[in-house]
Amino acid sequence: MNKTGTQTIETHRLILRPFCIEDADDMFTNWASDPEVTRFLTWPAHPNADVTRMILKDWISRYEDGGFFNWAIALKESGSVIGNISVVRLEEAIEEAEVGYCMGRAYWGQGIMPEALRAVMDYLFDTVGVNRIMAGYDVNNPKSGRVMEKAGMQREGIRRGAGINNRGLCDVCCWSLLRKDRGLPVSKTLSPVTVRFAKADELDAVNELRRQVNDLHVAGRPDTFKPGFCEELRNFIHTIWEDPQREIVVAELEGRIVGFAVLNHIVRPENPFMYERDFLDIDEFAVDKNHHRQGIASEMVRFIVGYAREKNYSRVELNMWEFNRNALAFYEAAGFTTYRRYMEIRLK
Repeated sequence: MNKTGTQTIETHRLILRPFCIEDADDMFTNWASDPEVTRFLTWPAHPNADVTRMILKDWISRYEDGGFFNWAIALKESGSVIGNISVVRLEEAIEEAEVGYCMGRAYWGQGIMPEALRAVMDYLFDTVGVNRIMAGYDVNNPKSGRVMEKAGMQREGIRRGAGINNRGLCDVCCWSLLRKDRGLPVSKTLSPVTVRFAKADELDAVNELRRQVNDLHVAGRPDTFKPGFCEELRNFIHTIWEDPQREIVVAELEGRIVGFAVLNHIVRPENPFMYERDFLDIDEFAVDKNHHRQGIASEMVRFIVGYAREKNYSRVELNMWEFNRNALAFYEAAGFTTYRRYMEIRLK
């Protein structure tokens, strides 16, 4: 293992960095003073910012130790520090790190902590060289378990009476991830979802989801996308359907179409600058807004990747708009990596 310490990590929404004493006010205000945040933690809510500053001084003094890993979670857009994530136990003999985290209530439910946890796990695997990462939560706090699930960890089981927090003794639900197990996030839907190729009589249902995508694009880039789902856009689904190079994939849940993707087989011939490219492009992808965070998108990606492997394509590609940060977080968790970017200078 490498004692690399708490190095700065960047994700699409976050900067994970060492704490500094100037973070005391953010830490106290955003989470350390809130008894609801500390309800399932091992330390009580701070009564004043002086206590927070004392804690930070201790943490900052330990950063010279390469085996100390404790990140402030800061938002890129505002710079505000909204939580922390750390290695609470390091077992060098088995190359294991146990991770803990907490964050201000105002930022719960936005996918921020899974994003931070995925980034820290990548750092611990790839830079520090651990083989196993684990985390646990009080069984009465299942929301913490959802963070672990979304980050791709696997549930191991419950250790009865194995933990203690501000509520007293508790049963601990344990999750882990091994280096060799990294891949698509393991998610469970509320009901079994079926992912398959679309039928002709399902195109209207697919169009309803395409309308949601169009509305999202209009809201995110009103300077680029036209409002309304016009007849030409509705009819384009039939052009897609009849194109032999394209496939429409749907996710069915309890008899309803709740997700879709348009796949496009693309072959780019060799030229003086580039080799031939033969890949599967995800041209459109969406899950019904009422069925987000139920594992449906993960199952769709699994199906698409499996199909691409069957066809012996070299890779799966997609492109997306930068404003759609939630989608970017999901795609990164699903194993997609950014290899090129479109950039702009807006003049109007």
